[in-house]
Amino acid sequence: MDSNDSNINDFISLVLTNLTKNGFPDKAVSFPLEKMYQSASQRGFSFNKVRDILREQGVETELTEERVIFTEALTENAGLNDFDLQQTAAQIFQQMSPEQRAEIARMMQDIPPADLENLKRQWESMSDEEKAQRMEGLEKFMPNT
Repeated sequence: MDSNDSNINDFISLVLTNLTKNGFPDKAVSFPLEKMYQSASQRGFSFNKVRDILREQGVETELTEERVIFTEALTENAGLNDFDLQQTAAQIFQQMSPEQRAEIARMMQDIPPADLENLKRQWESMSDEEKAQRMEGLEKFMPNT
């Protein structure tokens, strides 16, 4: 193992330790984007390489303008996921009138990206039971066919 491998492994261990201290994997955790890239660069490697290794270890990273958001990777068997949410939303959307669809589209455009990101993080941090309850709540608004 060369010193660069040792450096990157030490950095990954440090990141994982700090994630755990902040409630990971039960909670999504974020750190300053610029600081993460700078810290990796100062140690002689790319933070993108760190992200690849973390992904292999079951840690997903998402980049925003100012933050790196770390979440536990979802397994294929992990209850309700984004696909389930998208599928239910698509079903609801298809059953709406053209006027209702236009109103929803307009409302979505008005939501700031930071708020959408917040909603996504909230969804990802919910338990499977909480997700199921929310999905059942959405289905109540589906028009009967």
